[in-house]
Amino acid sequence: MTYDIRLATTDDVDALARLSSESFGYPVSDHPHPDPQATGRTTYVAAHQGRIVACVVHRRYDSWFWGTRVPTAGIAGVKVATEHRGNGLLTPLFERCLSDAASEGRPVSTLYPTAPGIYRRFGYELFASYDHETVLPTAALAQVRPGGGSLRRAELADVPQIRRVYDEWARAYNGPLTRDGASFPATDSELLEAFSGATLALDEAGGVVGYALWERTGGYGADGVLDVRDLVTLTADATRLLAHALGSSAGVAPTTVLSTSPSDLLDLLLPSSPRTVRRAYPYMLAVLDVAGALTSRGFAEILDGTTTFAVEGLPLSGQDGTYALTVDGGRTSVERTDAAPAATFTARGLALRFAGTHSNLDLRRAGLLTGPTGDDARWDALFSGRTPQVRDYF
Repeated sequence: MTYDIRLATTDDVDALARLSSESFGYPVSDHPHPDPQATGRTTYVAAHQGRIVACVVHRRYDSWFWGTRVPTAGIAGVKVATEHRGNGLLTPLFERCLSDAASEGRPVSTLYPTAPGIYRRFGYELFASYDHETVLPTAALAQVRPGGGSLRRAELADVPQIRRVYDEWARAYNGPLTRDGASFPATDSELLEAFSGATLALDEAGGVVGYALWERTGGYGADGVLDVRDLVTLTADATRLLAHALGSSAGVAPTTVLSTSPSDLLDLLLPSSPRTVRRAYPYMLAVLDVAGALTSRGFAEILDGTTTFAVEGLPLSGQDGTYALTVDGGRTSVERTDAAPAATFTARGLALRFAGTHSNLDLRRAGLLTGPTGDDARWDALFSGRTPQVRDYF
C-alpha cells in the first residue's frame, strides 16, 4: 500500500478523534482531540486514499539526566487503524517524526508504550516506570516516626517554592521531566487549584524542603481513599513529616494511592513493604543523536580519558558507526573515528547505558553489547550512580 506521510492540520481533528476512540476505547465526545499543531506538539499522520489511518505525536519536553536538562522528544498518541496494522506503517511515521526532532536538537526520545516490543525496533528500551497507582494502607504511613521541622498548608505565594523543590529533587535522578516550557503551561494558581490539599514540609529554619499534593475521595469509611498525586522531598525529616501527617487520615481513609516510581526513598522509611502496584506505565528511552546525548553532560575530572565504541541499529540514518568518547577536564567530546571500537552497543544497549540502569555486564548478558571487555569498568564508572524516577505521564 502507498501512504502519504504528512503533518496533521485542523481539518483532521475529527478523523483523529475517531482514530483515538478506536485505538484507546473511549467515546469521541469524552476526549475532544486537541489542535494537532498546538504549542509544544507536532502531529504526524499517515493517509491512505485520503483517509487518516495512523498518527504519531511529538511532545516537546526537557528531561533531567545526569544533573543536566536534556531536550527530549516525547512520543505520544501512537495509533494505527485496525485494517492497516502489521503493514510496517509506523516505520515511515517514526522516521519522519524522530528525524525532525533530532534536527531541532533533541538527542533523546522517550515514550510510554502499550506494547514495548513495537518500539524496540526503533531503538527504544524500558528504563523506568511511572507507578501511577501504588496502593498501601494509610496506617503504614502513620507508623513512620515524624522528623524535625514543621508542616503547613501551601498558599499561592508558595508555588514557586514547590516548583523549586521539584526541580532540585528531579535534578538528582535520571528521567524526570522538567515541568516547564510549552508542555507544562499551568500557572501557579492553576497548579494549586488542581488539588484539594497541598501540604509543605519546612526545615528548622522555615525553608520549604518537601511537599505533598493530594486529594480525598471515597467518603470517610472503608472506601475512603487518600490520593497522593505528588510527594517530593529533599530531606529524610521532610519525608517523615509528610508521611506521618498523611497517615493521620487512616481512620477516615484506610487506603492511600500514591503516584511514584520503583525505588522511591519512602520505601526505606516504611516499617514494612505493604505496597501493591495497581497501575504502572513503563517508560522507554531511545538515543537519536549519539554525540548530542553523550555530550549533554559533564563528568568528574578523575574520569578523564578516551574510549572508542560502535553503535548499530539506531533509529535515524547516519548515526550508526564508530565513535571516540573523550573526557578532558570534565568536558566531553564525541567524534567519529576509524579506530577499532572497544565494544559495540545495539541501539537499545546505548539507551540503557545512557540511562545508567544497567552495567556493561548486564548489557552483554542481554545481547545488547558485544566485543572486547577492556573498557567495561570505565563505562560503568561514567554512567552509573543515578536512579531513574518519573512523575509525569503523557
